[in-house]
Amino acid sequence: MKIKPANRNLLIEIPTEEEKAESTFLLPENYKKKEIERYTVVRVKDISDDCEKTHHYHIGTRCVVETSMINEIKVDAQTYNIVPENYVVLFVEG
Repeated sequence: MKIKPANRNLLIEIPTEEEKAESTFLLPENYKKKEIERYTVVRVKDISDDCEKTHHYHIGTRCVVETSMINEIKVDAQTYNIVPENYVVLFVEG
């Protein structure tokens, strides 16, 4: 099955964090866990044909997007992530 983004969306891949070794340490009583990072670095897997800035996007490009705008879609037991192109805030080169 081939998935193709539409309506100015980018099909993206979210890199997984390496598993961290468990450790025990003490935290101050007023410590508050940071909920969700505002931005996420992603890799472009495919581009909608109607994206306006296709000269910036290439398959494999790494970019920074607003985390809250990443949409998870399930199709036939597969999970895909898309983000509207206007929520890309930075391009990561190198």
